[in-house]
Amino acid sequence: MKRLFNSLYVQIALILTLILAGLAFFLSRQSFQVSEEYHNEVTQILNRDVSHYIVEEVQGLYDGKQVNSEQVGVLMHHVMATNPSTEVYLLDMNGNILKHVAMDKVVKAESVDLEPINQFIANDGEIFIKGDDPKEIGAQKIFSAAPYMHDGEQVGFIYTIVGGRDYDDLATIHKTGYINNLGVRNIALSTLLALSLGLLAFYFLTRNFKKLCMAFTKFQKGDLDARVVGVAKGEFGVIAKTYNDMADTIQKNIEDLRGVDNLRKELIANISHDLRTPIASIQGYAETLLMKKDELQVEDREKYLQIVMKNSQKLKKLVDDLFELSKLEAKQRELQPEALQMAELIQDVADKYRIIAKEKGISINTIYSKNLPLVQADLALIDRALQNIIDNAIKFCKTGDVITLELSQNNKALRTKVSDTGAGIDPVELPHIFERYRKGKILTDTQKGSGLGLAIVKKIMELHKTDVHVESNLSKGTTFFFDLPLTPTFGY
Repeated sequence: MKRLFNSLYVQIALILTLILAGLAFFLSRQSFQVSEEYHNEVTQILNRDVSHYIVEEVQGLYDGKQVNSEQVGVLMHHVMATNPSTEVYLLDMNGNILKHVAMDKVVKAESVDLEPINQFIANDGEIFIKGDDPKEIGAQKIFSAAPYMHDGEQVGFIYTIVGGRDYDDLATIHKTGYINNLGVRNIALSTLLALSLGLLAFYFLTRNFKKLCMAFTKFQKGDLDARVVGVAKGEFGVIAKTYNDMADTIQKNIEDLRGVDNLRKELIANISHDLRTPIASIQGYAETLLMKKDELQVEDREKYLQIVMKNSQKLKKLVDDLFELSKLEAKQRELQPEALQMAELIQDVADKYRIIAKEKGISINTIYSKNLPLVQADLALIDRALQNIIDNAIKFCKTGDVITLELSQNNKALRTKVSDTGAGIDPVELPHIFERYRKGKILTDTQKGSGLGLAIVKKIMELHKTDVHVESNLSKGTTFFFDLPLTPTFGY
């Protein structure tokens, strides 16, 4: 039951029912009051000359001092003959009741207010006005009034209540039936019709809302495929589209997080392996040097130390990469821009790697024109990015391949391009090479790095508010390039 009353449709239906019921009650009362006022006004206008007729028919009723009892009997005869429900009152000039003719002789008032009577007479009875009811103190009734004359002088008033107590009792009886027939029947039918149409309209309006609630509930319970279907127009359509887009985004983010979690697991495995291998090698050769220090030849000792040094460098490179990436991702590394001559930088980087490249039979070339403009960039970070790209290129190259560093001015930026003629990158792998911990599948274990190098490059470029791009053809080579704005337009 509680769940039923929590339904928006049921709540709207109850509220609408109460509003229409209250409105029907109000309208029925207002309709009766208006009808009653209309009836009273018409009745008063139709009977406005009644008091004049009485004055003309009954002469000598009052001379200003005494009331003629014989003429009172004539007055009563006229009243009984014309309309028994009419009440006639003879008033003096102060409004005091001198005589009255009424079926019910219980008259509570001794006088009536003359102001309504004077207004009625002044307007010849053409206005709707009520006067005092002598039988009910404080009550108002429709009336007819006329001045009573004696010897050409006004001595009092004939005050006629058009509908007396008997008329009221009869009207009350018929009023109940009239209200039942008109108010209860017609207004109730109209209310029921309006309620039915309103509930039907609200049903069609709230059914879309119900679809939204069902989709929200399913999604909350873990059904990530729950979507709102069949709601495309109006405000609910906007909400449905917003929800569907939001659900798609959340679902994609969850899938991405799952992918990242898988990469994290892969990272832990890879880093554990990458750390374990050099550490085990360092430990093994160090133990050998300690245990057989007196037995080893100078050449063997030198060889073992070289192996320890090589693995130490590998271990340091891995730790440095992890530390650098963590700082970049946490935005702890602040940019320190300066005016930078890229030609000098690529030449220095090329010189650093020529010895390593030569050992593998790889050539490193630089191409740039003289007088290239300066760029504003962080020297250390750009140097790190270039080294990571060249490290990656050397891994994919073999004897006879060429790595080329090239500079060219492009609009208001300087483009740096690093190309190689190596193995290239599989098109399936190409969209993911800048992801953390991604390693090329064609590399051997000895060739593979931490998988962090290109991720660091991407973060460095993002810090410089630019992008790094890659183009590759399998078995033909790969090109990385990025643009750095020239010094005058670089906004820091």
